[in-house]
Order: sequence, then structure tokens, then C-alpha cells
Amino acid sequence: MRGSIRLFSVFGIAINIHITFLLLLVLILPGGVKSLALLVGVFFFVTMHELCHSLVARRFGIEVREITLFPIGGVASMSRIPERPMQELCISLAGPLSNIAVVALLFYPMRQLFGDQVLFHTLSTRTWPLTIVYIYWINLALAAFNMIPAFPMDGGRILRATLATQIGWLRATRIAVNLGHIFAIIFAYFGLVRGNFMLVIIAVFIYMAASSEEAQAQLKETLKKMKIHDILPADFSVSDYNPIKEKKKSISSDIKKGSS
Repeated sequence: MRGSIRLFSVFGIAINIHITFLLLLVLILPGGVKSLALLVGVFFFVTMHELCHSLVARRFGIEVREITLFPIGGVASMSRIPERPMQELCISLAGPLSNIAVVALLFYPMRQLFGDQVLFHTLSTRTWPLTIVYIYWINLALAAFNMIPAFPMDGGRILRATLATQIGWLRATRIAVNLGHIFAIIFAYFGLVRGNFMLVIIAVFIYMAASSEEAQAQLKETLKKMKIHDILPADFSVSDYNPIKEKKKSISSDIKKGSS
């Protein structure tokens, strides 16, 4: 993806960081080492989330070239949209389920290690135990946010996959896109009212990504209906010229000239 820097590869998938991520570093660094550790932890689990999407997509024969990390999350670049609703459903569920699995598997060890007082403390980076617990609970937040039934979140794709079997892929896409626009407006409103600049950025990203999804869906449906003669000029005709045949004629002519 343009404007991104490659960090490393996992399972042959390039993990990139977008240059806009530097803006987040500017906001985080004044908070100290613990805030930086929180940032690294969050994007570790975001990368894991996207990798789970990607690996399931590969099982369905969909190529995944790269994963790009943005200040507000990650995006897996897939070669195509899953053709069957069930495929999209499985791919979309893989990410949130991975975060829920982390919470479930680590709950007992975290409770034994830190105790209820730290584990259920208000999220904070005031101490290292609280910072680790913060990173742990971020998984639950990632799963919940991504399950919002609107594009571009996973919940929107799950909604489309569910509705597509009943009302068709394009109509299902439009419903999920409209919900994405509604959530974007809600996020923008609360961001402006509370002075939360990051929430406003998230709202803009959601709105633009949802609109882009609708445009791609419309283009795909349009191309499905088009035939070759719809895009060729009216005076187009198939030429009788055969380059291989003409080449053989040329060689045969040269042989005749050489023997004469």
C-alpha cells in the first residue's frame, strides 16, 4: 500500500506500518515508556487479528499480499472479495474470535498473577501491572468494536454475509454501508462534543471506508452484467491477421529466394 513502510513478513504476508502511524507516536510518546508499551501491545493484537482473517482467507484460495497497520487499526489487502457468503462469514469471524480466545485463555493466569484488584481495576498505565492488564483487556475492546454491524468493521461483513442469502449481495452491502455512515456520524458527534480528536478521525475513516466498499460493490455488479460487445467500439472487427501464419509465410519466402 502506498505511503507504508514494510516491517517484516509472517507466513509470507508483509506487515506494513502506514506513515500516518507516526502521528500516533507523537501523541503517545509524552506518556512515557508504559504508554509506548501499550501501543506496541495493542498493535501486536491488531496484527494477530488481521493475520487470522488472512489465514482463513487463504483456506478459501484468496491471496493476501500484505497487512497495513494504521493509527486506528489494521487492513488486510485481499486479492478479491469472498464470492460466497459463508466464506465471508468465516473470514470475518476469525479476527474477533481470535481476540476473544486470548481473553478466555489468559483470564485465569492473569487473575492468578495480578489478583482481582488489578485485573478489574480501571484501565490505566500508572503501573506496569495495570499496563499489562490494560493490554489484555484491549482484546475485548477490539472484538466488541469490530463486531459493530456496519462497514468497514467485521460486523458489517458478517451482516452482509447473513443478509446476502436472503436479499442479494448488493442490497446487503448497501444496508451495511448505510449503517457504517450512521455509526460514523454518531462517533463524529461524540468526538466533537467531548473534544476527542481520535474519535473524529475514526469517524472519518469509517465513513470513507464504508463509501469505498459500496463503490467497489457497485462496480463489481456492473461488470458482472457487461459483455464484451458492450465495451468495444461499434466499428470494431476481428482481424484475419495471424502473426504465426505470416511469420511462416515470410520464412518460406526467404527459403525460396535463397534457393533461386
